[in-house]
Amino acid sequence: MTIWIVLGALTLLVGGYILWPLWRGNTDSAPDAPDTDNDELQRDLAVYRDQLAEIDRDIDRGVLTTEQADAARIEVQRRILSTDQRIQSRSLSGEAMAHVSRLRPVVAVFTLVLLVVGIGFYINLGRPDLPDRPIASRGDEIMAARQARDVDSNRTTAFNRAVQDLSNRLLENPDDLKGWELLGASLMALGRAEEAQTAFLEAVKRSGRDGDYLAMYAESVIRAENGQVNVIARGALEEAAKSGSKDPRIQYFLGLADAQNGNVAAAIDRWIMLVNAAPADASWLPMVLGRIEESAIAQGIDIAGRITITPPMVSNTPSETNGPNREEMEAAAEMTPEQRQEMILGMVSQLADRLNENPDNPEGWARLIRAYAVINNPDMAQQAYDTARHQFADNSELLAQFSSLAAELGIPVN
Repeated sequence: MTIWIVLGALTLLVGGYILWPLWRGNTDSAPDAPDTDNDELQRDLAVYRDQLAEIDRDIDRGVLTTEQADAARIEVQRRILSTDQRIQSRSLSGEAMAHVSRLRPVVAVFTLVLLVVGIGFYINLGRPDLPDRPIASRGDEIMAARQARDVDSNRTTAFNRAVQDLSNRLLENPDDLKGWELLGASLMALGRAEEAQTAFLEAVKRSGRDGDYLAMYAESVIRAENGQVNVIARGALEEAAKSGSKDPRIQYFLGLADAQNGNVAAAIDRWIMLVNAAPADASWLPMVLGRIEESAIAQGIDIAGRITITPPMVSNTPSETNGPNREEMEAAAEMTPEQRQEMILGMVSQLADRLNENPDNPEGWARLIRAYAVINNPDMAQQAYDTARHQFADNSELLAQFSSLAAELGIPVN
């Protein structure tokens, strides 16, 4: 009990030390008190003006010469100017004091609120009767966090060292196209998309502007622009498309450019042609199918019967994570925007619940990240991205895919 009395007394002492000058200043300042200093200055000012008039009269009487009168007039005018400045200064000072006096109650109330909030925090977190949480009881938690941090640090260090070694080798053998490709892919996996542009551009130049390398270069530009397909990237993609390259990134990112320009229907058409021409075991197929389905639902576009390919099933992944079936898509096309939004939210929530039960599903996590981005929930998209990276921390290929997806959607890449 003694500790509470001491702490209470100290709190009151500190509060009084802060509040007393505010209160005293407020009571001591009397706005209606006569300003004797200003009255005296006004009288001085009147005397100086009379002196100016007297100088003119002395000139008329012949008492002062012109030179003497000018000197006297300058001196009197100097005194008038000085007195007038002192009057204005005192007036401004009085206004400032009045303003401070009006602020004193606000400062006093704010100080009291801080004291009350501080006492509340202490009662909740710092009171002496709270049980201890010794470090020994948190050993497993601390060790797990430390090991995870060390693993990430060691992996990043080794990856950076390998990238540096590869860069040194390419300086000695700059015509190694596969080396430039590997360097660019490695830099992309490390989230260094701007540096990857240089590597892929070297591959483009030394390959005679090969379409596949143009697609890689375009992807690095898009990643560096946080998923936005700018003029440079679109130009590279269109050139790659004319080259006859079958790299799926070409049509996918051209469709993304259409969607970003507001032509979602053209993007869906391009993506459907891409998946229908793809091999059934393509690793990127589920992600593009998910993008088609989500865009179609969001825009109310009927795609029933247009997708002819059957995507591969992911091992140990329940079939219900593959998204809405054809009947649901047809029904969504007939819904109002509010009904469609409610349906989307329900599907996203169900997908999130299934991934919590069965997190070993990279395609599911990719679709969840994209779904949160589609419904404009960047915080949940970031959380899903971070969870997916932690879940598949040992799979560099999946990490690169998740990073690419995050950059495309404008999600900060760790």
